[in-house]
Amino acid sequence: MSRWLFLVCVLALAVSLDGAQAASRRGTVCTDNANTAEAETCLGQALKEAQAALKKKYNSVAALLGTKDRKEALAHSQRTWGAYVAETCDGIIKIETKESHLGRADVLSCKTELTIERTSDLDRMFYVSLHD
Repeated sequence: MSRWLFLVCVLALAVSLDGAQAASRRGTVCTDNANTAEAETCLGQALKEAQAALKKKYNSVAALLGTKDRKEALAHSQRTWGAYVAETCDGIIKIETKESHLGRADVLSCKTELTIERTSDLDRMFYVSLHD
């Protein structure tokens, strides 16, 4: 049990450290759109796709864990990650200034990037088990 709890804690730390790298890459999805409405539509779709991929990966990992304690540790990790995403991405609106005009597209881009990273993190951590 303690090994899995340690693994989940390491995962949570890795996600938080990767956030700085994600911040530098924001805006890489849906950058060819001509206007804000098109960008927001594209980013909304990209987020839905990223969330679907994450859900699929999460379910695959959860199925491998077996015991209730391990599954609860993963669920706790996922809830913690969700709170991190909310604070990080939804906080973008709070720092909006007249000069930056940060808005909904920035929030969607942030959530998409972090969701893609979380899916990748789960895959890396459980690669051997998932790809045997």
